Amino acid sequence: RSYSKQRAAIDREYGQVRSVGCQTHLPQPRARRSPVAVWKGIIEGTAHAGQLRLTASDSYRTLAAEAARGARLSKERMLKKGMERLQKAQAELLETVKELDKAKKQFSHLRRSSEVAKDKAADVEARLRRSDRSIFHTKASLQKLSAKFSARLAEHSRQLAGVQNEYGFALASASAHLQHYQRVELPAAMQALDGDLYERLQEHLSMASRTEVDTCRATRDWFQGIAEASARVSREQDLLLFLQDHPSFALAPHQQLQLTRMEEVSLLAPGDDGSSLEKEARRWATRVAKDLKNKAHSEEVLQRLEARRQQVPEAETAGVERRMEEAKENIRKAEVSRVKAEARLALLRAAGLDVDSWLAGAMVGAGQEVPAGLDPAEFSDYEDSSDEPDGEEEEEEPNPATRPYPYSCRVIFGYQGCQADELSIRQGEELEVIEDGDAEEWVKARNKAGQVGYVPEKYLLSLGGEPGPGAGPPGPSALQRQLSSIMAAELVLEPGAWLVRALYDYEGQSPEELSFPEGAIIRVLPRAPGEVDDGFWTGDFDGRVGVFPSLVVEELTGGQATAGQ
Repeated sequence: RSYSKQRAAIDREYGQVRSVGCQTHLPQPRARRSPVAVWKGIIEGTAHAGQLRLTASDSYRTLAAEAARGARLSKERMLKKGMERLQKAQAELLETVKELDKAKKQFSHLRRSSEVAKDKAADVEARLRRSDRSIFHTKASLQKLSAKFSARLAEHSRQLAGVQNEYGFALASASAHLQHYQRVELPAAMQALDGDLYERLQEHLSMASRTEVDTCRATRDWFQGIAEASARVSREQDLLLFLQDHPSFALAPHQQLQLTRMEEVSLLAPGDDGSSLEKEARRWATRVAKDLKNKAHSEEVLQRLEARRQQVPEAETAGVERRMEEAKENIRKAEVSRVKAEARLALLRAAGLDVDSWLAGAMVGAGQEVPAGLDPAEFSDYEDSSDEPDGEEEEEEPNPATRPYPYSCRVIFGYQGCQADELSIRQGEELEVIEDGDAEEWVKARNKAGQVGYVPEKYLLSLGGEPGPGAGPPGPSALQRQLSSIMAAELVLEPGAWLVRALYDYEGQSPEELSFPEGAIIRVLPRAPGEVDDGFWTGDFDGRVGVFPSLVVEELTGGQATAGQ
C-alpha cells in the first residue's frame, strides 16, 4: 500500500513534467520535412508517455485505496475466528492427552503392585521348599502367606489385563487425535487466519503488473513507429521536400557567362606569333599539375592526421583537428583552382594550341608523390594567385633569363625527392643553385657532396652571398627571390609563428636548449596566451624543438608583430 501511494505520486509528477516540457519543444504544424516530422513524433510520443504515466498514477492510487479499505477489519475478524477454532482444537487435544496420561498412570501403578505381589509369593514358595522356618514364621504361616500372595497376584493379573487394554485404547485414540490435529485442524486454522489474503494479493499484484505492462507496451508501440520513420530519414528525401517548399533553391540550368555583346567566348590572335598564348598554356598546365600535387599532398597529410588523432592525448586533439580542417580547406582550394585552370586550358585548346603536350610535361615534372620530408603542419595556405593579372605576375616573378647563376642558398624545409631527377634536401643544408628548373617554382641545385637535382624553389632561402665564378653581382632579381622565399616560408607557418636567422653559432647549455650554426633558419613556435617574453623563445630547427636566446637571432618575417596580431 505504501509502495502504491509513493508510485502514484512519482508517476503523476513524472507525467506532468513530461507533458509540460514537451510543449516548449513541439515544432510548428506547417513543417512537413521528414526529420522535423520525426522530431514532432518523438515530442508527441513523450507527451503521450506522460499521459500514460498519469493514468498509471490513478491506477496505483486506486490500488492503495482498495488495499486500505477494510483491511484492518478483515484482519481482526479473521484473527478472531481463526484463534477461536485453533483454541478449541487444542483444548480437545489436551483432554485426549489427559485421558492418556490417566490410563498410563493406572497401568503403571497396577503393574508395579503385581510385580511386588509376584516377588513376595515367589519368596514364600522358595522358603517353603527349603523348609526355611523361624520362630516367627511356621510352616502353616508360610503356607497362609503363600495362599494370600497367590490370590493377590491372580487379582492383579486380572485387573492388569483390563487396565492395559484401556491404556492401549487411550494411546491409539491420542495418536489418531494428534494426527487429525496436525493434518486437518491445524491447516484449517491457518487457512482461516489467512482468509482471502492471497486472493487479494494476487489481484493487487496482477493489477500493478498489468498497469506497468500496458504503459510500457503503449510507449513501445508509439516509439516503434517513430524508430521506423527515423530509419527512413535521408538527406536526399529531405532535400526534395525542401526544394518543393523553396523553389528558389532548385538547381538552375547550366549557365554560361559570356562577354558583353558577344555570343561566344573566343581568344584573339596576339601579335607575337602566339608566344604569349604558349606561355599561358605552360603557366596553366603547371598550375593544374601543382594543384593536383597540392591536393595529393593535403590528402596524405589528412590521412596521417586522422591516424594520429587516435593516438595523441586528449589535450592535443584540438590542435590535430585544427590541422585536419586546414588540410581539408587546402584540398578544397586546390580543387577550385584546378577547375578554373582547366577551364582556361580548354579555352586555349579551342584556340588551336597544343595544350595536352604542355599538360603532359607538367604532370611528369610534378609527379603524384608527396614530399616525405615535409611536416604535416607545414603545408602552405593555398595561394589563389591564378586570378592576378599577367602584368602583376610578371613583376613578381622575374624572367629566368636574367637570374644570376650560380648563387648560394639555405634549405628552409626538408624535402625527399620523389623522381629520379629530384634532389633530397634537409633543413639547414646549404646548396648552390646552378640553373632554372623545367617547371615553375623548381630550380636545379648542387649540394656539398656534388649531387645535382631539382628542388622546390620556395623551400630555399637565398643567403645573398657572392655568386660563383663568372657570374655578376646579385641584382634586384636576387633580392626579389630572397623576399619571395621568405614570404613563401611565412605562408606555410601556423598562425603566431615566424622565422628567424641565427647571427652566431650557439651551443645549448641544457637538454632543453637548441644548438644551431650561424645562418640557420629557425621556426619560432607561437607563445601561449598571456605568456611573458623572458628573452628565450621556443623554436623548431631541423626537426628538434627547444628554447634559445632571442639575442642571437634576427627576425625574417616580422614575427613578434604578427604573433601579437
